[in-house]
Amino acid sequence: MTTAENSIPSPLDQTAAASVSRRHLPAAVLGPAIFVLALNLRMGIASVGPVLPQVVHDLDVTLVYASFLTTVPVVMMGIASPLSARLGARFGLERTVVGAIAIVGVATAVRYWATSPITLVVSAMLLGCGVAAGNTMLPAVVRRYFPAHGALLTGIYTVGINMGAGLAAFGTPRLAQSLSSTWRGALAIWAGMAVVALLLWLLVASRAPRQPVALRVYMPRRTRQAWTAACLFGLQSIVYYGILAWLAPLYEERGWSKVQAGLLLSFFTAMQVVGALSASLLVQRSGRLVDGLRITAAVSALGLVLVAVSPLSFPWVWIIVLGVGAGGIFPLTLTVPLVTTSSVDEARSLTASMLFYGYLLGATGPFAVSILRSVSGGFTVPFVLLAVLALLALLLARPVVHAPR
Repeated sequence: MTTAENSIPSPLDQTAAASVSRRHLPAAVLGPAIFVLALNLRMGIASVGPVLPQVVHDLDVTLVYASFLTTVPVVMMGIASPLSARLGARFGLERTVVGAIAIVGVATAVRYWATSPITLVVSAMLLGCGVAAGNTMLPAVVRRYFPAHGALLTGIYTVGINMGAGLAAFGTPRLAQSLSSTWRGALAIWAGMAVVALLLWLLVASRAPRQPVALRVYMPRRTRQAWTAACLFGLQSIVYYGILAWLAPLYEERGWSKVQAGLLLSFFTAMQVVGALSASLLVQRSGRLVDGLRITAAVSALGLVLVAVSPLSFPWVWIIVLGVGAGGIFPLTLTVPLVTTSSVDEARSLTASMLFYGYLLGATGPFAVSILRSVSGGFTVPFVLLAVLALLALLLARPVVHAPR
């Protein structure tokens, strides 16, 4: 393979358009706006897990119902992605982002009045729709305003996503203990971050040039590029959500306390930030996206095997390996639409297709692990299977970058 084959194309054709768009707002505003948007894209999902036992008790529901609160948003993130692409084409990237943030904020805030099970399920559905729109618009926004720094900006907003998830998971149970409304107020308080993002994006949208209305957005579902990208994103999503749901229970089965297992999961999130930044910076400098995808997939697989086979030997070291790999492959996968398309519309459309199928696949991860856990009697087999899926993602690295459109 030659260097040229394995490099990120430089989208020079977008630079002039981006310069015109950025003339009205400096990067010092656009960069934080992208970062704060990213903070909001996982807070509403990550905040639920730590207080699920209280939710189950107070609302008198089953654990099956409780699982819907984390599964429904992921499913909706996939289902709503194609519609998000069409809304972006109709109303413009910036205005669609404003709408996405508003939906996320409302869906989070209504949890304060969640006195019935259906209220939380509806909020989870709305949350997934808002997150889907934000996810779909982000790569196209990066391509428009920062065309020469796609990998770097993708890494930055991936850090924002992980930081938002970590902050919500860490802060929600502590807030629930200190607020008179217990878990309801602790879940709803994260709507405040949506307000901050909304103010920034209203400023961005007010300065953005009006785009021509495009009523038709072609979803490249039948191309090899679209299917390959969806498979790659789906595989890494299955691995990620499988780890997120079952890493702490795995160590609890091995004798760790809930506090220790929770701390390990928080450490995994922190290592994802390290992996996202490192992988994005290295790929941005080297231009070798295929190699970056292969390395991060291999590191993820190695971490999964180590946790599966010998979880207690050097657990914190194993989580460094696992977190760096899982954190690194996510932003690189999101970079694929930026470097394999020739326009903002193509990038948005391919991203929507990738997220639609990818998140639907990703939602099966926790369920698949639970089934294999029941059948095999432990977590060794399911985590080895996750490692195999990570290796399959490695095999897709070159085809996804060089697939014909």
